[in-house]
Amino acid sequence: MLLPMPDEQDILLAILVFLRVSLLMMLLPVLGHKLIPAPAKAGLSGMLTILIFPIVSPNVPIIQAEPVIYILFAVQEMLLAGALAMLAQLIFTAVQFAGQMMSLQMGMAMANVFDPATSAQGAIIGQFAGVLAILMWLASGAHHLFILTLIESFTILPPGSDWSFQGWSTINDAAAAMFELAVRLMAPVLLLLFFVYVALGLIARAVPQVQVFFVSFPLSVGLGLFIFSLSLPAFMSLMMDNFAALGQSLPLFLRHLSGA
Repeated sequence: MLLPMPDEQDILLAILVFLRVSLLMMLLPVLGHKLIPAPAKAGLSGMLTILIFPIVSPNVPIIQAEPVIYILFAVQEMLLAGALAMLAQLIFTAVQFAGQMMSLQMGMAMANVFDPATSAQGAIIGQFAGVLAILMWLASGAHHLFILTLIESFTILPPGSDWSFQGWSTINDAAAAMFELAVRLMAPVLLLLFFVYVALGLIARAVPQVQVFFVSFPLSVGLGLFIFSLSLPAFMSLMMDNFAALGQSLPLFLRHLSGA
């Protein structure tokens, strides 16, 4: 028995669906990591496209086959996938930024290790915080949440639909929340080290004979690591809360973008 041949509308829609799915898979944390082989990403994107297409096709209006309009639709799909992935990447950026700042304040800025994700050198605490964020991402099931949101996005915003500028306010709020999250993550270590440096400055002023430089380095590293270890439960709890909050922010972003 021969399978029915797809018509022109099915082919045009399948390409747009594949663009949204594949770009999201490439940009998402963990799933889009450089260490994951490209064939695995392509296979996952193709499988999701095949599974999502029958759900999407009845709700999509007729797509115009004019080249200019179709290219605009393709760019629109890629921008939407990039915006969804950025909402998750902002949390990872906040975690790594907090780790970098803690390493800098501890005096460990020179103790860098190679980061395969960015192909650059990174601070040790930042690397540790990044790995911890990946584990929290998987433990919270955020990758499943994004796949469900991806399916829901085709119902709220089918390919070729109009966008509202109201949706970009959600991205602005997420970018502002990134800095707030970074400050909350590194606050215990930075606050303690601030008082340590103030105390060392007073000691250096009162007793100039004390070699503050040689005393401050092991003291700042030891106390910084000690406070960081004590604050790890709160550190992980904040990450879990922010990953769980994606379940509300992602659908809200899609509804705002659709003008609802």
